[in-house]
Amino acid sequence: MKYSVTLSSFKGIFESLTEALPVLKKLNYDAVEFIGEKQSRKDLDSFTDILDTLDLEVAGVTGMWGNVSSKACGRRLLSLDRGMVENAKRYVIQCIELCRQLGGQELNVCLFTDPFTSIPDFSHRILSHKQKLKLIEKSIPLLRFLSNNAKDHGVLLLLEPLNRYATPYCCNAEDAVHVCEAVDHPSFGILLDTFHMNIEEDSFSHAIELARDFLLHMHFADNNRKMPGSGHLDFSSILSAIRKIKYQRYISFEPNLEQTSYLDSLKEGIAYIKGLNSTVSIG
Repeated sequence: MKYSVTLSSFKGIFESLTEALPVLKKLNYDAVEFIGEKQSRKDLDSFTDILDTLDLEVAGVTGMWGNVSSKACGRRLLSLDRGMVENAKRYVIQCIELCRQLGGQELNVCLFTDPFTSIPDFSHRILSHKQKLKLIEKSIPLLRFLSNNAKDHGVLLLLEPLNRYATPYCCNAEDAVHVCEAVDHPSFGILLDTFHMNIEEDSFSHAIELARDFLLHMHFADNNRKMPGSGHLDFSSILSAIRKIKYQRYISFEPNLEQTSYLDSLKEGIAYIKGLNSTVSIG
């Protein structure tokens, strides 16, 4: 198992993303997920030089979706506005190219619709499977097109279900599996995030087993969005489930970090998961 961390977690802690790299190397992380926003050529060159010096890998690029920024709010692959969809499409293509440049393996996509539809994002509603599919199925040709682009660049495009407080249309493993089966592309898969799973899934183990044929990446964060071990999630059962399906790809930590405690959090969180992983049995 390899361990990564999302560099988006370091916003507000370091002025430059490169400042996080020596810290992560010292704490024995194997890789990082680069942030999916435009960077200057100079900053990218500096970043890759330090990566090479520290022998750190880039697991992939973390797409910036939803309410994380004003730009991200305009990235809506399920929008009824063609201009909005084209903007999201261009963004995915740019991030795929960025991922290729950095030697990364994957990019996550999240399905957002318009804020003023009859069932908007942030509605907090639970929709029936039929209601979800009515809109999602319209996006299948676009997702297949983007998957072809990803394949051409040696990158995987991974659908990340988000909880209902972000978007009601792709919230759980069942939704994501349906989309993957419809897209039917070797470069399109699933990313499961334990923070969102805690809200939406009846069982971590069942969700992981359900997604097993498409599961290509995992984000780990506790129920409080901090590093594993700081909340109440049962990571033993999660690790047992991914071992059962013979998952061997990255576990990527995606916590909210605080300026005063980020170092201890990163150190204790990875130690907690490595300790559990060394003793857990197959579920």
